[in-house]
Amino acid sequence: MDLEKRAHDTNKPMENWTRVIIETDEKNPKTIAVVVNDDYEVADGFRVRLKPSTLPWS
Repeated sequence: MDLEKRAHDTNKPMENWTRVIIETDEKNPKTIAVVVNDDYEVADGFRVRLKPSTLPWS
């Protein structure tokens, strides 16, 4: 994926989202993953890779 390559060295935490829901593009979408600040849930057969921020927390 091109975005994965471009975001590889990104270290700035996301600021504008309270959660990310990834789902299929179907008439009745199936949820693939839900990601929140400190947890995630993912459908069988998929995985989530998280990159911790190295910035100090305020």
